[in-house]
Amino acid sequence: MLALGDSITYGYGATSPELSYAERLRKQLARNMRVSMHVHAKPGWTSRQLNKSLPEVPKCIYDEAEIVTLMIGGNDLLRGATTLLSGKPERIAQVCEKSRVEVEQIVEYANRPYNTFVIATLYNPFPNFDVAERITQEYNDMIRKVAARHKLYVFDSSRIFRGREADYVEHYKNGQFRDIRLYKNPIHPTDAGHQALCQGFFRTLQRARASRQKRKVVRQRRRA
Repeated sequence: MLALGDSITYGYGATSPELSYAERLRKQLARNMRVSMHVHAKPGWTSRQLNKSLPEVPKCIYDEAEIVTLMIGGNDLLRGATTLLSGKPERIAQVCEKSRVEVEQIVEYANRPYNTFVIATLYNPFPNFDVAERITQEYNDMIRKVAARHKLYVFDSSRIFRGREADYVEHYKNGQFRDIRLYKNPIHPTDAGHQALCQGFFRTLQRARASRQKRKVVRQRRRA
């Protein structure tokens, strides 16, 4: 298993490394199969930084990974906040397009025909701020289009976090962008949030497995 991302995949917000969503997911998968995991994630990484770092991972890890997860983009939006907060559609589209180029390249580099690749949408830690809602929705629409183009599986974290932000987002206050501080920003998942991410990825992998099995049965029937 290869987990790609930024501080969330790295485990920020979890009270111990064992409670990060990636480690939880590894343990859950290990109940039914042998699983080794490589986490390639760093706090603060944008999609561009993750993309540029991919050659640092040995090629054999990409070739041997049967499962790849990707959750990236939060820092793209935070770094583009000055531009995005205007709420102008063309500026939101511009930031999302820059991210799309990087995400496409990440997928093309890390994906293999035989693996199961799950890409996550972003949850919005500021659900009571209309501009943040629009920005997150447009970014997630881009993620879904990339997934469709490359035939990836999508885990919609935005759906499972909606309405549960107070429980799932560390240091959550009012769900407004003005809650941003130099320290203890309401962005990363709590332990409960990491558990929700783990379960979301796991259920998506289960759907992927069921879908592949169904296609296999259909092919067998056609040959019969």
